[in-house]
Amino acid sequence: MSFEKQDIKQQKLIYHMTDMRNLDSILSEGIKPRSQLTGFSDVADHEILAKRKRFRLDEKVPFHFFVNNPFDGGVVKAHPTKTFVILGISRTHSQAQNWEVIPRHPLANEAISLMAYDEGIEAIDWVAMNKRDYSDANSKSVCMAECLAPGIVDASLISSIFVKTDACEERVTWMVRKNKLGIYVNKRPNMFPRVNL
Repeated sequence: MSFEKQDIKQQKLIYHMTDMRNLDSILSEGIKPRSQLTGFSDVADHEILAKRKRFRLDEKVPFHFFVNNPFDGGVVKAHPTKTFVILGISRTHSQAQNWEVIPRHPLANEAISLMAYDEGIEAIDWVAMNKRDYSDANSKSVCMAECLAPGIVDASLISSIFVKTDACEERVTWMVRKNKLGIYVNKRPNMFPRVNL
């Protein structure tokens, strides 16, 4: 069974994509909420960021339930020359810590639905998410559902870092060893959006 065809609800990880230039500080200081970041490579849409700040979502660290989602595609398309990595965190940990879940794109409505982990997981329309039909407004919105950590996520909680190329794999492996972390580094080009330059 290929990675792309797995039922998203049954997958083991949640994912956070970032510019590789941010990885050194992440491995030494953890994945920080946007409100605590300074001097980093920013790839997010600033119009969306303003709305997120209004709901204080900038005080949390967002993760998605699968890779190659509309957010990932939009970021890579907007920054085609940057090198991205994808950080994987165990869903078991996010459930045990009762991280919050927003069951569709957080800005799909004027009011957002921040839910406790189990409640949020049940509220996600997994059929629409598994369709991954980005031409369908509902499916696309559900594909942007988020799991939100309440503060800094310690680097030791990162179970895997996914990379696109051999060169990136080599560099990230060196960074992980330098920080004395036991994180798996996996080269998985198919996990990254394809962008035509």
